[in-house]
Amino acid sequence: MNTSNPSERTIKLPSDVSEELLLAICESVDIIACECPGYLASLLRQVHNFRSYTKSCIEQFPEDAETHDWLSDRAQQVEKILYQTVLELMHKENLITDDNELSLDRLSERALSIALRQID
Repeated sequence: MNTSNPSERTIKLPSDVSEELLLAICESVDIIACECPGYLASLLRQVHNFRSYTKSCIEQFPEDAETHDWLSDRAQQVEKILYQTVLELMHKENLITDDNELSLDRLSERALSIALRQID
């Protein structure tokens, strides 16, 4: 049963990590009061960048391709774990809709609520 608001602004969450998704995650976790989500997003981005780097090493150093393939595979495993952790955190923070989309409206409401609390 879909209990999401049909007029709610959302971003579809893909199964793989992309640069666009990393940016959306980084922007969304910035509005959660503690710094843990930001650290997770930063780690995810670093692992993603490292994985890209290892792929370029394969082209630059073909004699070490096996090692760099292994590093890339390991980085992909870490990336998946971190991505799943960030998604679970956003679910716990009620930022994900029943349709498994990141709610821009909930993000806006949360940011406003935090800003108002800081003023008081």
